[in-house]
Amino acid sequence: MNLEKARQDFAKIQKNISSIDYAIDLLIFDGETAAPPNSASNRIFTLEIMNDELYSMKFGEEMAEIVECLKENESELNLVEKRSLTLLMREMDRIKRISKEEYAKYQSLTATTANAWHQANEADDYELLRPHLEGLFESARKFGESANPEISPYEYFLNIHEPGSSTEAYDAVFDIVRQNIVPLLKQIQERPQVDSSCLIGDYSAKKQEELAFYIMELMGLNMDNVGLATSAHPFIREIGSHFDERITTRYSRRDFTFSLYTILFSCGCALAGQGQDDDVAYTYADGSGSIGLLEGQTRFYEHIIGRSKPFINYIYPKLKALFPTSIKDSTPEDLYLAINKVEAGPIRAGSDEVTNNLHVLVRYELEKALMSGDLSCKDLPDAWAEKYMEYLGVKVENPTQGILQDILWADGIIGYFPTGVLGNVYSALTLDRLSRDVDFESCVSKGDFASINEWNREHVWRHMGLYDGKEVMEKFLGISSLDGSRYVEYLKNKYSEIYKF
Repeated sequence: MNLEKARQDFAKIQKNISSIDYAIDLLIFDGETAAPPNSASNRIFTLEIMNDELYSMKFGEEMAEIVECLKENESELNLVEKRSLTLLMREMDRIKRISKEEYAKYQSLTATTANAWHQANEADDYELLRPHLEGLFESARKFGESANPEISPYEYFLNIHEPGSSTEAYDAVFDIVRQNIVPLLKQIQERPQVDSSCLIGDYSAKKQEELAFYIMELMGLNMDNVGLATSAHPFIREIGSHFDERITTRYSRRDFTFSLYTILFSCGCALAGQGQDDDVAYTYADGSGSIGLLEGQTRFYEHIIGRSKPFINYIYPKLKALFPTSIKDSTPEDLYLAINKVEAGPIRAGSDEVTNNLHVLVRYELEKALMSGDLSCKDLPDAWAEKYMEYLGVKVENPTQGILQDILWADGIIGYFPTGVLGNVYSALTLDRLSRDVDFESCVSKGDFASINEWNREHVWRHMGLYDGKEVMEKFLGISSLDGSRYVEYLKNKYSEIYKF
């Protein structure tokens, strides 16, 4: 095979892969949003066929021949081709010891377990999920052992989300969380507490949806490429390519802030996707080479911007216009303090900046124990309750407040949770670096997110799919190491001012 044919065939197969991914993503999105409760068998059957086809395209003889030719001529490839080749070869290396049947079976198992989660969540009954979750974690351990016997099964999954990561590196990050944020929470709890009663009101879903669209447009999203829906567990999913970003949220009648901050979280992810160059579309390079880096963008928009005083001041008139009765006589300062109230609770989604790290710490320790076999799914609810009492001082009252609140494990997404704390660290480092070039507070206070977005595009978004997270950090942010102490400093400075200690 000559080089020109290999390049053309590589581009064509990547487009074919993107097309099937698009259909799979749509099926999964539909299952989480609009599909009838008893339609899961249709999706599972269809997903099995599609994943079987994907396996053949990615790891078949034709692709192997193309890869061999491209490897021999790598110096003549452009940046997108080189990166796509690197990412494909990594995936080939991960999957090369996995049979086609085993690969398809695992994908099918995740679909079945996700459906069981919905039933268990609605019934508040963990036992409806447990046998499926046991099978999934058992399969995940075998999958990881087969794919790369040189590392632990858990590290295999960690590396899917964050290449080059290890339990040793994550343990070091979470040591900082334990040593600094656990005592910070206790220090805050000993101070007079912030009054958040100004947030409690009667907020219609229609008005909250209007707020959601206002926020997405304000943040600078191209709304011609964004869809909004509701789901039990809010999420964002890139469908097929960065040309189609789907956001979901959930509306609480009593408090508009849950939806507001799930939308801001999704804005960070969708902006990063839309900020990539269009020539990466339908290639392996369309996306982020580091989920930690991508999480850094979501946390930057959700927390660094969204919970800042200039941002609350800016959107205050809109909130008053949408919710005149509920907001009543509250001032921007009242809302700022209420929105930044630190409150240890059982639920991760929508949690404040301080306790969010502890929610992630619990999940990291539990999934690491599940993957090593040190913890069984039967004992998982009790272990969950113990960790919540230890780190947050919270009693978990029922499965929906505890183990059933997240769908990610049921979706087979293992090793993702710890990237949340990496994202928090990235967000603080990004603020420091951006602030050298952009007057952050002035921009936010004027609603000028174009300047902030353009900086992020040039320093982060355009490079996310083309490099690993560490490379982006070093090459384009000028940061030599992922130092968690800066994030701790950010939290201590902000919350010592709010809680006056």
